Amino acid sequence: MLGFPFHGARIFMGKTDRIFVYIVGFVVGSLLVAMLMNRRKVKDEARVDPWVTHNAAAVEAGSEPLPEGMPEVIQIGKILDFGTLPREAEPKLKVWHLNFDESYPYVRVVEDISTGEFSYMAADQIVIELADGVDVTALKPMLDQLELRLRMFNRKDQIAVIGVLNTEIDAVPVTIQALQPYSELFRAVGPDRIEFK
Repeated sequence: MLGFPFHGARIFMGKTDRIFVYIVGFVVGSLLVAMLMNRRKVKDEARVDPWVTHNAAAVEAGSEPLPEGMPEVIQIGKILDFGTLPREAEPKLKVWHLNFDESYPYVRVVEDISTGEFSYMAADQIVIELADGVDVTALKPMLDQLELRLRMFNRKDQIAVIGVLNTEIDAVPVTIQALQPYSELFRAVGPDRIEFK
């Protein structure tokens, strides 16, 4: 019969040995966690954001620069897209899609050509004020039909925020128009406006 000399025996380690083993384990564990976090960060940074790539050609093609008189915080945004609306008729609006690294990522700036007034809103979402007695779960068939995504909701205030249909400069008004057949579900639907103080 083969015997193992340490079978059932306790291995005694001195206090210094235990501290050394603990420190080595801590360092190895920390390195593994750091490597995993770095790998995740690199993977997230490599992911392509459709808003950035979708209209990169518009920036290179020389989109109209942002006019004077806009808030300074808007002036630092990167222009993703520019155009006029309506497309088929005499332009009434100039529209810019901007990207910001630090704050809200996608902003839609609209200039009324006749008045020169500006409005600012999210470029990738709209706000719905639900009708009295309508729960946010009632939006699911509409969202599924239009292939829209619920981004967030507030049951107390009866507000839902949903994504838009596409990344074009008319995405906000087109999405609002697409919701009109479901008007019994909401009191109001509109852009997710950005206000500057």
